[in-house]
Amino acid sequence: GYEVINLGIKQEVGAIIAAQQEHQADCIAMSGLLVKSTAFMKDNLQAFNEAGISVPVVLGGAALTPRFVNKDCSEVYDGKVIYGRDAFTDLRFMDAYVKAQAEKRWDDRLGFLDGTPEGLSIGGEDVATDEARAGASEGLSDAAVDAEAAAAGSVALPLSCERSEAVPAEAPIQPPFLGASLLQGAEAIPLEEVIAYLDRQALFAGQWQMRKTREQTREAYEAELQEKAEPILQSWLERVRSEQLLQPAVAYGYFPCGRDGNALAVFSSAGDQLLGRFELPRQRSGNRYCIADFFTDLRDGHPTDVLPMQAVTMGEEASRFAQSLFQRDAYSDYLFFHGLAVQMAEALAEWTHARIRRECGFPDPEGMPIREVLAQRYRGSRYSFGYPACPTVGDSRQQLLWLGAERIGLEMDESEQLHPEQSTTALVALHSKARYFSA
Repeated sequence: GYEVINLGIKQEVGAIIAAQQEHQADCIAMSGLLVKSTAFMKDNLQAFNEAGISVPVVLGGAALTPRFVNKDCSEVYDGKVIYGRDAFTDLRFMDAYVKAQAEKRWDDRLGFLDGTPEGLSIGGEDVATDEARAGASEGLSDAAVDAEAAAAGSVALPLSCERSEAVPAEAPIQPPFLGASLLQGAEAIPLEEVIAYLDRQALFAGQWQMRKTREQTREAYEAELQEKAEPILQSWLERVRSEQLLQPAVAYGYFPCGRDGNALAVFSSAGDQLLGRFELPRQRSGNRYCIADFFTDLRDGHPTDVLPMQAVTMGEEASRFAQSLFQRDAYSDYLFFHGLAVQMAEALAEWTHARIRRECGFPDPEGMPIREVLAQRYRGSRYSFGYPACPTVGDSRQQLLWLGAERIGLEMDESEQLHPEQSTTALVALHSKARYFSA
């Protein structure tokens, strides 16, 4: 029931301001998928102030929290900021907002004049309540949310650089080569092998929004996916094959390295030149994990271990085709293809990670089911930038340089976004205790 002016991803703030002024939009919405996005949110809100814009702004996405939106962002913007936990929350806000506007019960700076409707989170209100509500929606107890909020406001503990006691010393891996290597073309990357690593749950529920309802049994939901989602997937996979819409390519390699406190020092393939460092966070509690712990220490400034790295992409054609669908207003096709391309990039990352394990002498068991692969029932872990264990998205830039990723058309722009969009990068640790962990 709403007219939406969709500007697409990675828009300059000037384009957002121009569109709001041209269309006199009643509301602006921005989504932050990556941690880097949070840096732009407050800058954009300040630019809205300077442009005389005060309409409500909905902020959501994986990288944003209620506290960041309702406190940090709200303090910047002259209008009201709304935390959009999901699309349904956004729709509830719009319905209440439009009705309040029509009845003169809305003020751009004060918000709802007769009280905020239940279930909505408006900037400037009680942040602790917002945190608790959001935490409860994710299955966290109010006590856990309160403890986290208290910890966030407390004095930080001294930063430790000591190796975690939960990570015993292990012999370095033995890679098949040192330096970077490229994989391109159907012979090097059989598409059917990559498809075998496709996470259907992430595709159907996450990308295509075909989620189980509260009323459905698990059996009924699985049956619905087989009846509706699987035929769509097979149709698109056939089109991908026949039209070559996905062109997978990989830059990966093995580089001499060594742990230096909470950092990994990375060297040239000959081991005689320091290329750079990855500064990595350490957990403040629990096992006190740090990715650097999964590698042996430098010895007199020299590398003693090997760091596997990978960068994968589904190619520029995937981005071009997705945009062509969007521009033709073929939104359903865009949703299906774009989601498939994104998840195929993840599948290619899993395929590459499996290759690295195999090359280093840790192959997966023969016939290992995909559900066990996706549940990480193998040795080691693949850490993508932007997540708590290695949060600095910009570290991908040096990694792409060392891997020579420009040779497969993969690069990072000034806003630290990967191009083509359907791409991922990662560090790989093959230590037996290497697992995912939170900050």
